[in-house]
Amino acid sequence: MKWSASLFFVLVIAALTLSILAIVGSAFAQSLPKPSVPEFTAKVVDNTLEVTIKNQPLTPYENGSYPSLYYMFKYKDHNERIGFEYYDPVYFVLPSTYGGYYKASYSDFTIVSLSLEGRQFPSEQIDIQAIALVGNQYPTDMQGGTVYGFEGVVGSWSNIQTVTFEENPDIPELPSWIILPLILMSSLTIILFKKKVWGQFS
Repeated sequence: MKWSASLFFVLVIAALTLSILAIVGSAFAQSLPKPSVPEFTAKVVDNTLEVTIKNQPLTPYENGSYPSLYYMFKYKDHNERIGFEYYDPVYFVLPSTYGGYYKASYSDFTIVSLSLEGRQFPSEQIDIQAIALVGNQYPTDMQGGTVYGFEGVVGSWSNIQTVTFEENPDIPELPSWIILPLILMSSLTIILFKKKVWGQFS
């Protein structure tokens, strides 16, 4: 009986704690406006997907300090079904993520390079979406400190942008019939040059 009473007491305390945290989190979120959908361009550069995002203005907290602006991405092959996207950071479940979000720069634009290493895009087209987060992330002790919590407001995913792999420019090839004359002319030039040089010293 005593054990049941103790368990009930622990459950009540846990429920109250979660309720307080939810209320605090809700109040915190309401103090920040929802970030707008990111405006961005993307292109494939070597083995990366280079994304350039226009940063949006931030609203300060009541104490005058400013939150941080972060970005998150998901992308897939153009012909792949919805739900099979790659996420960057790799694992994304609000309010936590493995690794950290990409923090916006302090300039007008943020440039992020997403690695395409080991990933296949048979259609040679990539569908990409971005989402903005305003608030602050903090390290936790989960997974050896690799999991970050997030306090703030999450925006909405952007529309899909499709990026096409740029083809390498064709290098003009010499016709096969011209190669032999070029070799002969080069050899003849070298022979004549040597004769001229030796003639000056003889």
